[in-house]
Amino acid sequence: MPLTSRPDKQTDKQYYILIVEDTRLQAEILKDILQKRNYTIAVADNGKKALELVIQKKPDLIISDVIMPVMNGYDLCKEIKKNEHTRDIPLILLTALSDPKDVALALQSGADNFITKPYQADYILRQVKTILETPRDQPNTSLEIKPVKFSHGGQTYLISMDRPKILDFLLSAYEAAVMQHLEFQRSQSDLRSMNEKINHLNQIISLSNSSLKPDALLEGILHKTLSLEGFEMGGLYLLNAEKSEATLECYQETTPLYSDLQVFIGALNLNDSSHQELFIQGIPQFVILDDNVHMDRNSIILKELGAKCYVMLPLMSASEVIGAISLISTRKHDFSNQEKSLLLSISTEIGNAVQKTLLLKRLEDANDETNLYLDIMTHDINNANTGALGFLEMLAEKLEGDNIKFADIVLNSINQSIEIIRNVSTIRKMHEQKAALRPVNLDDVIRNEILHFSNTKIHYSGTEVVVLADDLLGQVFTNLIGNSSKFCGENGEITISVGEKDNNILVTVSDNGPGISNEMKPQIFDRFRKGKGKKSGKGLGLFITRHLVEGYGGRIWAEDRVPGHQDQGAAIHFTMKLAD
Repeated sequence: MPLTSRPDKQTDKQYYILIVEDTRLQAEILKDILQKRNYTIAVADNGKKALELVIQKKPDLIISDVIMPVMNGYDLCKEIKKNEHTRDIPLILLTALSDPKDVALALQSGADNFITKPYQADYILRQVKTILETPRDQPNTSLEIKPVKFSHGGQTYLISMDRPKILDFLLSAYEAAVMQHLEFQRSQSDLRSMNEKINHLNQIISLSNSSLKPDALLEGILHKTLSLEGFEMGGLYLLNAEKSEATLECYQETTPLYSDLQVFIGALNLNDSSHQELFIQGIPQFVILDDNVHMDRNSIILKELGAKCYVMLPLMSASEVIGAISLISTRKHDFSNQEKSLLLSISTEIGNAVQKTLLLKRLEDANDETNLYLDIMTHDINNANTGALGFLEMLAEKLEGDNIKFADIVLNSINQSIEIIRNVSTIRKMHEQKAALRPVNLDDVIRNEILHFSNTKIHYSGTEVVVLADDLLGQVFTNLIGNSSKFCGENGEITISVGEKDNNILVTVSDNGPGISNEMKPQIFDRFRKGKGKKSGKGLGLFITRHLVEGYGGRIWAEDRVPGHQDQGAAIHFTMKLAD
């Protein structure tokens, strides 16, 4: 698209120029460029209309597009040049110059000059002025000039112009080609520069989306920004909750410079008007430290320390300023629109990364607080339960009658509390450890868990298999045996068997308790799902059991101990993978 040119002073003569252009927007742009130089302009949208306007008033110059409806630019030029009353009107053709044939056709049509699209406003104005102010000889008649015949690209062309005019035209065409080539080189350079900037931005985005710890993430982003964009020093600030001050969260130097600079830029008070523009209004600052411009105290100090320029960019999150990034350089930056745009894009990505970091920090704080409560629960409360349990067991030995019943109720409540704490602790380990599976001797695990239920009758014949599991496998048997024991009562019996199923190990824990209804069988392993009996528990143990078994690559399900008789006890089956 043409560039808008600055008006010159008025010309001595009022020149009349006819523009022939079928695209209205292009016609208006060219018209505006020429009117600013005080030329009188008329516009036609095809060659036929242009000829009608020429008859009404003879123009000093015609500027015509080539590709148009009704009559194109070449045919218009031929009509103008074959008429003895109009052949002295200079005519400039506008074309894309995509083929050497364009030059041949323009020469054949008798055009005086040749300008390529897109054109620069200054260039077309210079050409127009040269043509209008150059004295023109009286044109020769067509009989006085012998047409020159030449062939190109399999076509033959006839040129009815004298040699000086042909040379002038060819020079203008050559100049247009050179300008087009220079424009192409500039475009290539701009494209390389843009690709480089996009690469820089992608590196920042990639780092922002990494899994680094919050502090390391901020330091890495700041260092990457300094390195890529040619700055030597920088800081990243975050606003406090009251939005009265911005504190320096991290500081980076690509090369060691000034040890006292970090102290100087350590905190920013928002009472300063320039800081208010940055942190309250979100207005970026691009400052070149030049003696010819007014500098505030901070700028003067930075200049004394050797800085040539600095940038202060707001860090945004959901349209709200949460901080800023400061970039300082000992080399001069011109802060072109392209550089400003890139730096603002980078600040946007850094703002997103900072917001992510703040959320991660809050999550870490919440996680630390949760772990504190869990530590208190699993340690202090468990210690209190253990102490109470010991004293109640000693007390129960001395009680008689209904008092023994009441003591048993209290003992069961404490045991339930211990079970809940143990389950919560298991869930915590499941989420924190994520240990790799290893070969585990199944017999050792089962026998160790059976020892914890000395008051329960358990049948188990042993096994020699080794399965893939981790240190939490024992919790599977603790939960299953404990659940059966709770529902079976004093006369309960539990049987543990180990066999094979579909190249996997099949473990079954069955009991002679009240059984599980068909309705509840698919649901008992869901989180907090519980049965309808008085001793239903909290349902967390079976949920944990399913989670562990599935983590070992197996599955778990419930059936009747005696098929078809759900009131004669339950059987819990689960599979595990054999270790190699």
